[in-house]
Amino acid sequence: MDYKFEQWKTYLAIDDHTISTLQQNYWIIEQHIDEIVDKLYDKLTSFEGTKLFYEQPEAMMRAKQHQKRYWKEYVFKGNLDQSYIDTSKRIGRTHHKIGVDMHFYTGAYNIMMRHLVRKVREALGDDIEQEFQYLSALNKVIFMDMGLTTSVYYNSVASNLEKLATELNMALARAGEFRDNETGQHIHRMSRMSAELAKCIGKDSQWCNMILLASPLHDVGKIGIPDNVLLKPGKLTEQEWVCMKSHPQIGGEIVPQNNTEVIQMARRIALTHHERWDGTGYPLGLSGEAIPLEGRIAAVCDVFDALLSVRPYKAAWSVEDAANYLKQNSGQHFDPELVEIFLANLPRMMEIQHQFKDADEVDEFNFA
Repeated sequence: MDYKFEQWKTYLAIDDHTISTLQQNYWIIEQHIDEIVDKLYDKLTSFEGTKLFYEQPEAMMRAKQHQKRYWKEYVFKGNLDQSYIDTSKRIGRTHHKIGVDMHFYTGAYNIMMRHLVRKVREALGDDIEQEFQYLSALNKVIFMDMGLTTSVYYNSVASNLEKLATELNMALARAGEFRDNETGQHIHRMSRMSAELAKCIGKDSQWCNMILLASPLHDVGKIGIPDNVLLKPGKLTEQEWVCMKSHPQIGGEIVPQNNTEVIQMARRIALTHHERWDGTGYPLGLSGEAIPLEGRIAAVCDVFDALLSVRPYKAAWSVEDAANYLKQNSGQHFDPELVEIFLANLPRMMEIQHQFKDADEVDEFNFA
């Protein structure tokens, strides 16, 4: 957000001359700010779409005081520092929290600007050049302020939607894991190791966040595997193994085909996390870099965590044995470059293991 703010200032040409013009003519604001704010709130309290927010006189008085102080201390004086940014963020989040429609909020700026133009012309009517420069400066900072506050508002909306989507995503992922006698911690460990490995190979923060959100759905297809196969403690029969190997395809059917990047990634991971580097995996028999990167990352992190965990058919492995398994299967099961980088960052991976260890797990990890 702060980076975008600097971009907006540059785009709108809010420079030292703009700030100087605002401060030189601030006396006009000082004389008329009460009248401008009163006219604005008269409109807001008489309009059907906004009056419900100001039905209580105390609430309206507080809103007017906050708005007047904000405009006087920051916008109309050109004090566009970090304190201004922080205050604007609070306003945007508050408007979202109480349910203000931002269409009305942007309309409020138009109302205010009309009154400002009238007052500026009354004050500077004999100096056309000064009037033009001041109105230009006001227009720049008002437009920027409206953009900043609106951006924060819609960022709050997007953040809430992302939180909801993440919770639903994790709930669906846990549904698959719980059927496999998992505690649910596996998906937290596996997804965070996947994001960490992505970071270690140089992927940007957006990509790392996407794999963090997408990778928990890697085994969602297990929802479609019968209990007598999924929970069998002994070796699977050939027919049962065929059934078990269908879970990536089931996962690909459960995760919808969608234009959203993170959903697309989740579907690719569900479909390809059992592919092998040498082409002997399933369900598609992909090999090498034909396997999507996110599928290759998920394979390393999923297997490593599974080896360290108790399953119906095996005891937990030691960290050393699990690391050796990755080495021995590098270039066969796993992408050799990813294995090398994973093991080079094993201490960080073990921090994740500690942080999200199962509740009944003995704290025995000690790998230098």
